[in-house]
Amino acid sequence: MSSSQGQNKEIRFERILIATDFSEASRNALRYAAAIARHHGARLYIVHVISSVGYKMVGPDAEVAAADVAARDLKELWGQLGGVDESHGVELALMVRRGEVCSELEELIHNELIDLVVVGTRGRTGVSKVMLGSVAEEIFRKVSCPVLTVGPNSARDWPQREVGAEKVILFATDFGDAALKALLFAVSIADRSRSKLILLHVDTPLLSTGPTPIFGQSLERAEEEIRTASHQRLAELIPKNPHVESEVRVKHGLPVDAILGEASSSAAGLIVLGLRRKSLLVSSGHLLSTTVYGVVVAAECPVLTIRT
Repeated sequence: MSSSQGQNKEIRFERILIATDFSEASRNALRYAAAIARHHGARLYIVHVISSVGYKMVGPDAEVAAADVAARDLKELWGQLGGVDESHGVELALMVRRGEVCSELEELIHNELIDLVVVGTRGRTGVSKVMLGSVAEEIFRKVSCPVLTVGPNSARDWPQREVGAEKVILFATDFGDAALKALLFAVSIADRSRSKLILLHVDTPLLSTGPTPIFGQSLERAEEEIRTASHQRLAELIPKNPHVESEVRVKHGLPVDAILGEASSSAAGLIVLGLRRKSLLVSSGHLLSTTVYGVVVAAECPVLTIRT
């Protein structure tokens, strides 16, 4: 695909799904989902999935009762967040499902032609994340459509302050197919919101601890040539869209730190990442989902992931 092919195509979110577990993290994500739905005039699906595992021992009646309670709680949650005002221009659907979260969401995505999934995360790290896992990470790794993950540091006033207003969108790329697909979304969102688009590539440190020549040249010279090549490749990705102001940045270091550092210094309102199983954004043996989760946990804005 050429650098400009398809970049002027407008991508609209007409059916948005927000997965909620009634936690404060998911409540904040609902604020984002409602604001995006209003901005796009989209249908908003607010979905709670009840895991059937915990109810198998106590019988189906308890599971049905839990579903009834969840349906009531969804209505109360929407009302508590100003549902009457929030619903302006939004067609609303409240849904309770029973089963495994990702499977139920994927079925809804397929049946309802969902364009975007929004999910909040508490940002567990370390031992608690290993033991308890991350539903948000599982969702953006597995579901087929774009996912907007709202981390614990995302501003609570973003929907009112940022949607459709001037802001900065940070697009981080490893030049892979997933990143090129994600660029289409970054450009379309930047165009629609008249945002500045920053294209970022992270060059990871070369494996050397001294001045040992690499292929006949010094470490410093090799890194400078890599940096120059990265700048050239980023320049080829600059959109040919007169409404989108773009800048290219090349950082040197660890991907998570570099992406978060650039997002903070540029006051980005959104980070856009391509997601695939193997990526040059991280060193061999790591998964991009780990990098994305690291960004989500600490970012001060939502993270939009686009899967191949």
